[in-house]
Amino acid sequence: MKVILVQPRYFNIWEALGLAYIGAYAKKKYQGKLDIEYFQGYFDDDETIVAAAKDADIIGFSCTSPVFKHAVQLSRAIKKVNPRIHSVFGGFHPTAVPQDCLEQEGVDQVVQGEGEEAFIKILNGDRTPILKGEQFDHFNEIFPDRELVKNRRAVDLCQKMIGKRVTSFMSNRVCPFRCTFCAERIVTGIFNRASNPVRERDPRHQLEEIEMVHKNYGLDYFKFADATWNTTPEKVIAFCEEKIRRNFKVPFEANVHCSFVTREMLEAMKAAGCMQINAGCESGSQKILRDIKKGLKVETIIKTFDWAKEIGIERRAYFLIGMPNETVEDIKMTEALVERIQPDVFGITVICPYPGSDLYDSKAMKDYDWSTTDEYSNGYWSTRHLSNADLKYWQKHLMEKFSNNLSWHNKLLLKEGGKLSADTACPT
Repeated sequence: MKVILVQPRYFNIWEALGLAYIGAYAKKKYQGKLDIEYFQGYFDDDETIVAAAKDADIIGFSCTSPVFKHAVQLSRAIKKVNPRIHSVFGGFHPTAVPQDCLEQEGVDQVVQGEGEEAFIKILNGDRTPILKGEQFDHFNEIFPDRELVKNRRAVDLCQKMIGKRVTSFMSNRVCPFRCTFCAERIVTGIFNRASNPVRERDPRHQLEEIEMVHKNYGLDYFKFADATWNTTPEKVIAFCEEKIRRNFKVPFEANVHCSFVTREMLEAMKAAGCMQINAGCESGSQKILRDIKKGLKVETIIKTFDWAKEIGIERRAYFLIGMPNETVEDIKMTEALVERIQPDVFGITVICPYPGSDLYDSKAMKDYDWSTTDEYSNGYWSTRHLSNADLKYWQKHLMEKFSNNLSWHNKLLLKEGGKLSADTACPT
């Protein structure tokens, strides 16, 4: 059986870890003969992908909302040269709006949720139009197949663009938070200590993979792709101690939730080579943090950033504007918080109500063209207090005010006049 896996084109370029896990698990569990190829829309043009699929049995697309349109276009083109191919769509967008996806010509089947077990069923002939995925509990048994997803291309691109050989790793599944703007939970499920706890990797297994990838690709640096890496102090400290024990010195960074940060944790991270923490601060207004359901206090943000500065870890702060109840006064509180914490890297985005988030309206937003909008620039979103033009004004104001510390994406956004084109490439 020949299978093609595709990550459609998007300006953000990252390792297709989801497809890498699906591919690795399929190779391990499928009993028949299996030929799997992978293509990525930035590195591989449409003609190359269509040609590769002309004799394939199954094609699987991993789709966020902004890339779904490109995936459908590819599937339609492939079906013209290979009408018998079975097209499978998975990822955040198909999970959030499966029926909408099935209404599109070129979509045969949708996987809702995690794809590893579901894909084995598909390889064995299951053609249920909306196939529910199952919790993947084999995190400590396999590594994602990075050779399959040609991870080296992304590492080489990072070296070309930022001078470092960087890639990312997953250490857990299931985020313990329920932020209103985020769709993370629709794939791995809502956190529940009994029925759906955070699934953590053993730090020894994690470091075995990191060391192997470092050896194969010559990493200078690595990141964690988890929405929340510091799910517990114990998890973080265990990883740091194991990294130190192995004398593995490649530096790293991770996304942290300030509510789970302790000084001891940061000291352990510094000792283990952590160069930067990336914190979702979101707002300087406590009212807006409550609306987001962030589980976070402004004072906690300040404490985390002060600790990290004292310890010598660089600090990246993610902020957003455009929550429904937000006012100009709330945005000015955000501006004041940025001035107070002085992040080494500052990022500011506008709410994008992706399908799967609490802010998505299935009736009003069903026909949005998600390929033209994202959290960096969109022409759709407005609130009861702020028009779309108002939100863009304040985003630009904050980018200009803190231009010396802007994130990679925001620098490009400011340079290109408020719009990131499909031809832009950003290593995540």
